[in-house]
Amino acid sequence: MYVEERNGHVIRKTVGYVTLNCLEAVGALNGLYDVLTPYLIHFVAVRRMIEKEKLGSRYRRVYEKMAKTPYQRILEHPEVDVKIKEKLRREHAKLNPLILKREIDKQVRNVYDIQKRFGKSQKDLS
Repeated sequence: MYVEERNGHVIRKTVGYVTLNCLEAVGALNGLYDVLTPYLIHFVAVRRMIEKEKLGSRYRRVYEKMAKTPYQRILEHPEVDVKIKEKLRREHAKLNPLILKREIDKQVRNVYDIQKRFGKSQKDLS
């Protein structure tokens, strides 16, 4: 299983640093991603870095003043087709962040249960 380099922090924040070492966990993780992706796109705002400057051995980073969700950024982008924006608006209208969050928590528990049932313990790996 591979996690995209730039999204690893999101997965680790959601699932934790537990070792997933069984094939059965793949399906459970995919189920989690199916719920996590719309939640992140529609309801989790982030501030993008707009400037990075090296000062000696440190970096000074400047971020946007206002955090936006990826959904908001897509709607504001002038080159995105109107049909795509309308499709996203319809999808957004159907979503409830509380229900999505509960489903994410349920899927994370499912991943842990599957790992506990089918996975190898750290003692078995040594």
